[in-house]
Amino acid sequence: SGGELSPGTRVMVVGIRSEKEINGKEGTCVEWCPETGRVHVQLEDCLKALRPRNLKVMRSLHDVNETMDRVLSVFESADSNGDGVLDVNEFERCLEGIGLGKEYVIAFQMAMDKDHDFEIDYAEFTQWALGTNVPGHKSRLDLYWPKKREAPELVDDDDTIPENDEELTERDIVKLMRRPLPDDWPSHGITIVNNTRARFPKYPVEGIVWSMKNNDYIGGRVLAEIRATGAKEVHPCRTTPLRASGEAFPAIYRNISAEGELLVYELSGDASYGAMRDRKLAPLGIIPKGDMFTVYEVLRGAEYGFCFGRIKYKGQEDPSTWVVLGLLVERGSNWSMPDSERHPRDLTFSDAERMNSLW
Repeated sequence: SGGELSPGTRVMVVGIRSEKEINGKEGTCVEWCPETGRVHVQLEDCLKALRPRNLKVMRSLHDVNETMDRVLSVFESADSNGDGVLDVNEFERCLEGIGLGKEYVIAFQMAMDKDHDFEIDYAEFTQWALGTNVPGHKSRLDLYWPKKREAPELVDDDDTIPENDEELTERDIVKLMRRPLPDDWPSHGITIVNNTRARFPKYPVEGIVWSMKNNDYIGGRVLAEIRATGAKEVHPCRTTPLRASGEAFPAIYRNISAEGELLVYELSGDASYGAMRDRKLAPLGIIPKGDMFTVYEVLRGAEYGFCFGRIKYKGQEDPSTWVVLGLLVERGSNWSMPDSERHPRDLTFSDAERMNSLW
């Protein structure tokens, strides 16, 4: 459909098969409905819920003003003495700038100079520039003074859309919405999208962008508006792998939790590390205090620093269950040191003591 769909945007209905009589009708976008993935559009005599692909954004006043600004810029750059008209010499230099020789001056001047005073004023120049040599083709403005375009971004081989647990890029958002980002898209817009998507993974990206536009790109308001729709919310806990200077895992650990048992969890579906950390998941089993177990991988949460260990539980063929190891309590080293300097033997936790490595 092109352009930006937001409350108040004027659109034209196109491509409808079931109600062909509404094709070509103009209306105003009222709201986005995330449950149906449709935009509510107020037509002259009714309110319709339409798919975005059936809406063509009408040319906005902003676009018209931008075009007129380009015409004025071309005219002013040719009007060397600033008297508001182009004489023969100024017009000749104007045509030279677009690669046309002197032989075109008379023909072009006759086409523009409607009052035959041998001078071209702004109104005459504008009427000519916005016209076209061939009906349905580019205007003379776009033909002779094309708008500068940014170099196209190179698309790599991987043109897939990230999964729900992967962060989106602005290019991903454009691809999902099938339209450009809003003109007033802020620098922190991608952060709001990814933070909102982490909390509401089933909520459509187009609906998130709609809400952002509707709430002046204030992240807290976006979360509140989407929460009010009843969308399912999860509490994300972003994690990164915990590494060391050598082979750190698998390794044997012993339960030293002050709370006694370590709860064993199986993560699936919408279950998150944050829910495991906060004990909001039903445990699969327990590891009694003092018992030893093997850890195959450790992930550390970005928010509070809690660490999660992947283990085998009760005859599992592959390690696919998790325990909360607690906070990293390194022995003999600074807890904030980079991974490249951390020794595997120092990887012990508040709820699990490292015994030895299996390597």
